[in-house]
Amino acid sequence: MDGSERYCYNPTLRWNPQVEEYFVKAYGVEHFARISKALMSNLSACNLVLYAFVRRPSCYSCIRVNTLKSTSDAVIEKLLAILQERGWQNDPAEGANVPYSSDDIATAPMDSAGFSDASVKKCSISKCKIPSLDYVVFVKGSGPHTIDYGYKKDKPPKEVIVSRKCAEAVLRGAHVYVPGVLACSAHVEKGETVAVSVSVEQPGTDGGWGVGFTRGTVLQGSQTDRYHFERNGLYIGQGTTMMSRAGMFRVSEGVALDMHNRVFNLPSFRDLLEGDIFLQNLPSIIAAHALDPQEGEKILDMCAAPGGKTTAIAILMKDKGEVIAADRSHNKVHLLNLAGAQIHMFHNDFIKWRHLNTIVVKLYKL
Repeated sequence: MDGSERYCYNPTLRWNPQVEEYFVKAYGVEHFARISKALMSNLSACNLVLYAFVRRPSCYSCIRVNTLKSTSDAVIEKLLAILQERGWQNDPAEGANVPYSSDDIATAPMDSAGFSDASVKKCSISKCKIPSLDYVVFVKGSGPHTIDYGYKKDKPPKEVIVSRKCAEAVLRGAHVYVPGVLACSAHVEKGETVAVSVSVEQPGTDGGWGVGFTRGTVLQGSQTDRYHFERNGLYIGQGTTMMSRAGMFRVSEGVALDMHNRVFNLPSFRDLLEGDIFLQNLPSIIAAHALDPQEGEKILDMCAAPGGKTTAIAILMKDKGEVIAADRSHNKVHLLNLAGAQIHMFHNDFIKWRHLNTIVVKLYKL
């Protein structure tokens, strides 16, 4: 196998063996193969029945505007200015074709291998076209892109393996943070360029799911490496190390890799227009919208952390009512408090239901 076949983004769909056996018996080998192929074109996330990384993640980020503080038009204007300063080019032609759903992905021009040659960071920003959801803004990125990982025969690039959740965040514009790093090549120092791959959970002999190795594992970079072939086709980009290998596994927080080259390019929204916008999936936004909360109502939000739908409900009520947000732990309640603070809400009741192990926070406008 040459470097182009290994160091690329071309994941395959693998099934839980018991589920696969059941479907093969039900549909036959050929029909089941067609089902798997169709699923690879439409899957948007991993789950416990199928275990494969996303073949083509959404090229969109979905943003909910805090209408208590701003408007969609004002947010779009601010975002365009900020992203332009960060080197992103606005592509209004793509913005005119924003879909009704964040999963309805517009296809970028592809080369014969199915990947775009574009290396320039492009994005477009537009309001959602769904009636009454004009407070939702879509930011479209680009991809997939080809990446040169600098592979040379008998001299593979240094690598870092990240968790699936970390990889999903990277493909939406995030950098790699320390908790997401699972393994790293030996002798990696700060400032080096490394290839980044993802480890996908697989079923274990005990019936559970896991990545199959211990955090901190040293990657040998050769075919004798126990995990060498598991990474084929699961490379999501390149990053510059912000700390040494030792540092990645010594500290508990911080940026481990600055991702400068991704298979899919989307702007990062970390610490961007905080309080004016919330990064949230469209189905979660629609859930709060469908509830149609009214001013003066009292609403109970169970399993509320990290607070996305809670704050959405409060904003739709124009902050004139009461939202009781419940969750099971103090750490999750802390996330609710942070979310509430962004829209100038606070809690005045802090109650633990001993029998239900539930924390209840009442949120009101300051």
